[in-house]
Amino acid sequence: MCALVAIVGAGPAGCAAAITLRRYVPEVDVMLISMVAANSARVPAVGESLSPGVLPLLDYLGLRQQFLRLGNLSSWSTASAWGSQQVFARDYLFVGLGSGWQIDRSKFDGWLIEVAQRAGVRWIQARAKHATYDNERWTIELDGENRVEADAIVDATGRTSWLARSRGVIPQRDDALVAEARWYACAESESRVEGVLVETTEYGWWYSSILPDGRGVAMFMTDSDLRSKTSWDERLARAPATSTRLTSWRPTGEDTVRAAHSQKSGMVVGKGWVSAGDAAVAFDPVSSLGIGFSLRSGIEAARVAAATAEKDDSLAIAFEASVGGIYADYRRRLRRIYCRERRWPTATFWTRRHSVDHCVVGAAHQE
Repeated sequence: MCALVAIVGAGPAGCAAAITLRRYVPEVDVMLISMVAANSARVPAVGESLSPGVLPLLDYLGLRQQFLRLGNLSSWSTASAWGSQQVFARDYLFVGLGSGWQIDRSKFDGWLIEVAQRAGVRWIQARAKHATYDNERWTIELDGENRVEADAIVDATGRTSWLARSRGVIPQRDDALVAEARWYACAESESRVEGVLVETTEYGWWYSSILPDGRGVAMFMTDSDLRSKTSWDERLARAPATSTRLTSWRPTGEDTVRAAHSQKSGMVVGKGWVSAGDAAVAFDPVSSLGIGFSLRSGIEAARVAAATAEKDDSLAIAFEASVGGIYADYRRRLRRIYCRERRWPTATFWTRRHSVDHCVVGAAHQE
């Protein structure tokens, strides 16, 4: 009987793991477990920007040409007013990697699910409730009194880090950042506008972007305990560039508040399991690391899971060390980014990030 790898979570990390296993380890059976209906309409999801560096990952998955035919918007630059009211543009042209893209994240995730299913990944629409490891095999209990057995698990459940938490390992949260998002309809002529706009205010920072199909999104990033202290309109009034951009946009009524904090799981690998994407480490959106890391870690977690199913732990050790190094480097870079904004030295949001001990301070204000 061939080994079976169960992947819990069907975002980019989970799908990348599933596609990798079907493409490169065809002798392994793959099961994808998620509450998301495979072919249903999806609620708007956040995370709309892909840098040029994603193409090698899509190449590895055999998906470059399919991705390029999806109708995503090419983006040749990002613009920001960070540390100054003046807006500066950073052009991908000078990086030498080509364009980035603005995507409809829900459609992108749905496309990856369809690719995984076409590749032969078994799909179970259910919530994984509990998992036990006995005699070198997992039993995963699902909703409806159902259960499945697997030789290895890839935890791709996002910041919930389902499997690590179920084994008593609590993730290390380094701040309390949340993203309040609203979606808009934009004039057809505006669909040609390229790139992302980021703008800081006393209370946090704004992100806005044109999306495919005449849509746009705006998000405000602040700490969870600070969000109720100001209204959307009050924050927007402090952001002239973003306010100007949104003048002609028409709200669709879609909105959400999502966790956006930095986080590292207390365990990235364990006996018979491995985490991928946000379940391993989660990044502040200003880093632009989210989707790229999810795809990369999903690919690597698939290799770890395949080896684990064959009782080989060597790749797991290397993967855990790699993830730890990535997160340590990210924390250093993130501090430098936030320290570039010094216009509000007494504002709570910024003092938390300028403090040497800002991880501890921010964690104390989590919901």
